[in-house]
Amino acid sequence: MTKYIIHILSSIVCLLLPVIFSLHMLWDMHHPKTGPVGNGEPNYFTFPEIVPLISCFLMGALNLPVAIIRYRQHKRDQETNKDKEI
Repeated sequence: MTKYIIHILSSIVCLLLPVIFSLHMLWDMHHPKTGPVGNGEPNYFTFPEIVPLISCFLMGALNLPVAIIRYRQHKRDQETNKDKEI
C-alpha cells in the first residue's frame, strides 16, 4: 500500500519541481544584480538547462496516471480478497 502512495507522491514531486525551478530561474534572470555582473543582458534559458526540467516534468506527467491506476487496482484487489475471506 505504501509503495503505491510513494509512487503517486514522487510523480507529483516530478511535476512540481520543474515548475518551481523554472520560476526561480526566471526570477533570478530578471533580478537586478550589482556591479559588473548586472551591466549585461539577462542570461536566458539554454537548451541544456531546459532538457532536465522537461524530462522531469514528462516523467511525472506520464507516471501519475499509471500510479493512480495501480493504486485503484490494488484497492480493488484488497476488497475482492476481503469478500472471498468472508
